[in-house]
Amino acid sequence: MSRIISVSTALFDGYPIEQAIEEIAAAGVHSLEPAYIEGYVDFDESAFSPANGRRLAARTASAGMTVTAVSAHLNLARRDASHMLRARIVFAGLLGARFLITNAGSAADRDSIVALLREVAPECHAAGVQIALENPGHGSGSLIGGAADGRKLLSTLGLPEVGLNYDVGNVFTYSHERVAPEDDLRGTESGILHVHLKDVASSAAGWEFTAIGDGSIDYRAVWAELSRDVPVCIELPLRLDRTDRTAPSRRVSRVPLVTIRTAMRRSLDRVAELDGQ
Repeated sequence: MSRIISVSTALFDGYPIEQAIEEIAAAGVHSLEPAYIEGYVDFDESAFSPANGRRLAARTASAGMTVTAVSAHLNLARRDASHMLRARIVFAGLLGARFLITNAGSAADRDSIVALLREVAPECHAAGVQIALENPGHGSGSLIGGAADGRKLLSTLGLPEVGLNYDVGNVFTYSHERVAPEDDLRGTESGILHVHLKDVASSAAGWEFTAIGDGSIDYRAVWAELSRDVPVCIELPLRLDRTDRTAPSRRVSRVPLVTIRTAMRRSLDRVAELDGQ
């Protein structure tokens, strides 16, 4: 079975999503991941309307592409999380996505997060969508700081509708480089539905997002810990600034298309090389 490889529209922050679809399709990629991530791209809750979902599904299909996952992050403990999560589940289903990716929230809100996930499980099943909970890339006190935390939560839930989206780069930055992703992954593969690929170059100045293979993460070691059939998505938030290792902030100017194309191509080539090793 060939691994599904997607590219996130987060790479094209500042450009219309129609242009992102065209660029990703032109690179020979067959799977697209629409990204709605606060702080990464501009959007509002109207993005998840059924009408918008149908329009995006048609546009993606006309480009000869499918949607494996939708990134639509949300703090599951916020007061209006139930309504927002349900809208995202329906939206992902309209796009034919297998996975809806979101953060969970704070460990202090564990009980309310668990309750909400149990509450929406029947709707996930009806939509044919699994929720893939992602480990964050900054902050502290997260319910899912890494793979072991994620497995512990899944064990508590016991729901086939909920699994993990493991973000390789986020583990590196969330831990401030104290945890290597390959070590975090070792022996914790079960429950991982989907994987995000980021790379960051670490220097005295801080962190800079790079193409896969151009940064400080040992992707050859990471690949040795991944199942050969888990879907992966190249998520390159090149517009984000993490100078001095602070929380990410968006630069004023969007990244030039030539830079985006080069990083996307280098990343795709690196993933193909890793899969062939």
